[in-house]
Amino acid sequence: MGRKGINCTLGAIALPLALVAAPVPGGAAETSLWMQPSIFDTPGGLKESLRDAGINLDVWVTEFGQGIISGDGEKGIEWGGKGDILATFDGERLGLWQGLSVFVHQEVIWGEDANNRGDGSIIPVNTALAFPRLGGSDQELSISVTQAFGPRASVSVGKFNMLDPASRVPIMGGGGLDTFMNTAFAAPISGVTPPYIVGAMATYKTDPAVFTLMVYDPRNAQDPDVVRDPFADGVTTSLSVTMPTRVFGRQGYYGARGVYSSKDGLDLAAIPELLLPPESADVQDKDGYWYGSISAQQYLWQDADNPGVGWGVFGQLALSDGNPNPFSWSVLAGIGGTGGLPGRDLDRWGIGYFHYGFSNDLKQGLEELNIGLNDESGIEAFYNLALAPWLRVSADLQWIDPATPDKENAVIGALRTQIKF
Repeated sequence: MGRKGINCTLGAIALPLALVAAPVPGGAAETSLWMQPSIFDTPGGLKESLRDAGINLDVWVTEFGQGIISGDGEKGIEWGGKGDILATFDGERLGLWQGLSVFVHQEVIWGEDANNRGDGSIIPVNTALAFPRLGGSDQELSISVTQAFGPRASVSVGKFNMLDPASRVPIMGGGGLDTFMNTAFAAPISGVTPPYIVGAMATYKTDPAVFTLMVYDPRNAQDPDVVRDPFADGVTTSLSVTMPTRVFGRQGYYGARGVYSSKDGLDLAAIPELLLPPESADVQDKDGYWYGSISAQQYLWQDADNPGVGWGVFGQLALSDGNPNPFSWSVLAGIGGTGGLPGRDLDRWGIGYFHYGFSNDLKQGLEELNIGLNDESGIEAFYNLALAPWLRVSADLQWIDPATPDKENAVIGALRTQIKF
């Protein structure tokens, strides 16, 4: 990015800081500005009026400065940003019927990112700027329609952005916008679920567990052919169960997931989460594939008056057939949460470790082409400072032992600013 682009990016980061720092006439107005969830979410304002009419609208702008501090690859800071427009339409309030809702998510990316800068890592170090870019576009639109059948059951159909459910995972969070940035944490890679899917999702809540059944096209839905001709290459079925529990009075979530696809072979182009060499597509060929995982999130401390404030541990262990799935296994674990320091109930923080074991079939196939591939592991730590509910500034540091042989261990640093309008 040129000097002008850097200056514009720095200006976008500095402006909200100046807004917060500037004095606001009147104590009540100052309190309101600091406490409201977004800049324009004022009592009696436009966003409140829209919600009353059945439209919940959010606009987020997130700016990144990220670069390689040590190791191989291009040094220097890469500046880029992402805009998210999220709208939920309530069918009943809009004059249709009870339980109907439509969710729309428009993404736009600009500038540069620190992914694939020669450090040798295969898993993207910046999730928010990796998607939808790694699928060949800097913008993507997802639309899904949901019908709820009472408080326990719902069915959704459409095109789904899988970063959205990842962002709602307790403790660890996800999506790359306000918690971990590396895709290993922000959107753990399964090899069987593309970042964008076309299909259906059904959820049923019982007293001990929540069951989620997904049926979707195994291809990345950024390809227009997937939308025009879904399930042309097979069907992927995923069943997951999540059991909310309490340990010593503190919330925990324990889950398991199993996936099977009937797709013949796995087109590695359908896994834009990985920065694999193009030749890898020639060494993965098999009818059907499977994947399974278990996961846990357990709070160790929670605010008695506000259960959303707390910190705890998380972890996930995953296994697959290793062919055509590029992974044989993966593990991640860490600690993090929201708050924990006096007066800092909105701050988010975390530190975690991951290891992804690549398929032996993939390694051996690439070796025949004189291309080496190891496993990849790393550690990431971040602290997200909430200057206001609508303004966050976070620092992020990653240490990566890259999958590309003969590459030094890399240290990658980042600063991130998010504004919610």
